[in-house]
Amino acid sequence: MKANKNILDIKPYVPGKPIEEVQRELGLERVIKLASNENNLGVPKRALEKVQSKLSELFLYPDGSCYKLRTKLAEKLGVDKSQLIFGNGSDEILQLIALAYLSEEKSAVIANGTFSEYEFSAKLMNAKSVVAPLKDYTYDLDAFAKALGDDTNVVFLCNPNNPTGTYFPAKQLESFLDKAPADVLIVIDEAYYEYAYGDDYPQSIPLLDNYENIIILRTFSKVYSLAGCRIGYGIASKEIIEVLNRARQPFNVNSLAQELAVAVLEEDGWIEEVRAINEAQKEYLYQELDKLGVKYLPTKANFIFIDIQKNAQDVFQALMKLGVIIRPMTGFGFPEAIRVSIGLPEENKFFIECLKKVLDSLRK
Repeated sequence: MKANKNILDIKPYVPGKPIEEVQRELGLERVIKLASNENNLGVPKRALEKVQSKLSELFLYPDGSCYKLRTKLAEKLGVDKSQLIFGNGSDEILQLIALAYLSEEKSAVIANGTFSEYEFSAKLMNAKSVVAPLKDYTYDLDAFAKALGDDTNVVFLCNPNNPTGTYFPAKQLESFLDKAPADVLIVIDEAYYEYAYGDDYPQSIPLLDNYENIIILRTFSKVYSLAGCRIGYGIASKEIIEVLNRARQPFNVNSLAQELAVAVLEEDGWIEEVRAINEAQKEYLYQELDKLGVKYLPTKANFIFIDIQKNAQDVFQALMKLGVIIRPMTGFGFPEAIRVSIGLPEENKFFIECLKKVLDSLRK
């Protein structure tokens, strides 16, 4: 059997190593994972308690329309219920966008150091990817505007960018939207929105009133702690949502994910606590990295891009042997950089201790 060439050209996604595997392979008692930008504070206890009664209903199919969650989220965001689509993580919505708007005759514009699922989604449909370079590790929207062509049908923007944690401000986004053709779909991936908002970070939802060709992607995997449930959502015009729903599987979001998403949306106080802890631990890591003389990028997310100036795979392996799982940036095109999630205070302290040992060893 011969698979489609575009499928064979796709490099399978390599997830971060699970804690149990590292413990078993290396015989370590203590292993921490700072590789996947999860919220290590976990799911709020009140949210877990609210869904206990739903466990007895798992024999039923989930609500294919996500009615309860759709109603709750539309009210919270101030949008119409018809402007929302839900997916098995926002990753699935990226695939729905590709299915609906990309083909062999069309192209997508992506950045050259960003989330790999954009290129994956384009290749899935055998569409061409036009690559725009980052500028100082940040999305260069002027370069994106120049990369637009007659066959461009989708543009993928990640803000803040994964893996660099940098962002483009509101004025730059609006300037780009003014330049982009109205028939090109602009995807604004805001997976880390709750960590990023403030200052001149764009408030993208009000832009929907003036730009009908944008879709905003957000997720419950990061600040809301539901990475294991796989649930994300898109916000766009009713017309775009209707198109994407034609490509969506009927029961794509499971029942527990929907119930937990509703429950965590009621935890505003807890979310603010998560953000405050992230900010405090970010500053701690900045200070410690400064002491070590290690370069890093200021971040708008819950992870830090560190220019380790050593072979990233070597640093990854050395840290793992000490019980710290991080993410080497080789696959993103940065062979001497690592990405480290901002963990709990004790986890961050342990990471710094281990990083010092690794750097001392590599300098010998």
